[in-house]
Amino acid sequence: MVLIEVFQMLCPGCVNHSLPQAVKIHRKVEESALQVIGLHSVFEHHEVMTPAALKVFMSEFGITFPVAVDRPREGQRIPSTMKKYRLEGTPSTILVDKKGRIRQVQFGQVDDFVLGLLIGSLLSEED
Repeated sequence: MVLIEVFQMLCPGCVNHSLPQAVKIHRKVEESALQVIGLHSVFEHHEVMTPAALKVFMSEFGITFPVAVDRPREGQRIPSTMKKYRLEGTPSTILVDKKGRIRQVQFGQVDDFVLGLLIGSLLSEED
């Protein structure tokens, strides 16, 4: 199972809620059961969203799970993955089940209890 946390460094909801939540989940849930992956999706302020800035950001916020960078689309504001999955913005949380199917896409902050229930439900499903 995979949790993909889509974020942007300058997103207050990402910095204050969804990224700390993803860090906690990554630390508490065994990696063999759930992989946490970040996706830095830049759709504004491109000039300050550099790979070097992302590296410092990850270090400062204790992000140790892998983070991919969404590919920009030439001449477009919305990057590739954000467009493909019709994401509304950041933060967005994507849950992928054990069979590789996207089961949940949530825009905005997800309550800890609700996210825990969703993860628990998907983890309890048979392979």
